[in-house]
Amino acid sequence: MIKDTRSPEELRKMFGANLRRLANRYPSVSELCRQLGINRTQFNRYLAGESFPRPDVLDRICRFFNVDARILLKPLDEISTPRGYSAGAALAQFLGSGPTALTEAEFPNGFYHAVETAQSESEAAIHSLYYAYRVQQCTLLRSYLSRAKGPALLPGDREIRGFVACAGPKLYALASRYGAADCRMFLLSKSSDEPEDRWLGFVADLSETAVELAAARNVEFRHLGRDFPAALAVARMASNPG
Repeated sequence: MIKDTRSPEELRKMFGANLRRLANRYPSVSELCRQLGINRTQFNRYLAGESFPRPDVLDRICRFFNVDARILLKPLDEISTPRGYSAGAALAQFLGSGPTALTEAEFPNGFYHAVETAQSESEAAIHSLYYAYRVQQCTLLRSYLSRAKGPALLPGDREIRGFVACAGPKLYALASRYGAADCRMFLLSKSSDEPEDRWLGFVADLSETAVELAAARNVEFRHLGRDFPAALAVARMASNPG
């Protein structure tokens, strides 16, 4: 018989403590619950160590925060993580993704409002909300496919991730859903005629049905920083196109 057996209460408390630390990275618990697809009241019970999620909900939480089931057993500080981003370190000098190549002054962390417009004025603009952050050598992007575009998809299946790097004065980014679904490529640059918080360029859908250059759309990235009310307004626009 295993001697070091933890009680359900101990597991709930450990999970709650770790979840509180993870949730503190986000400016709003309500928005975090929305992204996770978890009821706010139930999420508060997880945070307080009063309840424990079902296996499928636990898997969703772990995938969202990039952790594993060890968050049930030990504090976050004691959970070993893979050393560095070896691929990022190896490619930084070639792809311009190193910390000295793409600084926060050039592309700051925080929320971004992306506005896509087609060549034809008859097509409505597409609004998206992105979040940029840095992990060692990499500048990463995170977003969600709007419910309008994926009404049957769970929050985890609507999640979009990508990276940003620089090529001289220009920035480029790749982003997609899990398994390279809806993969897209962005090419951005600043213009002396535009405000400091805006980047202009093009976005191309790399899916099988839209590989031609003609499929590219104009795009503008507006930096919102940590302005959560503005970010929430963009999220609503993305969920209610037109």
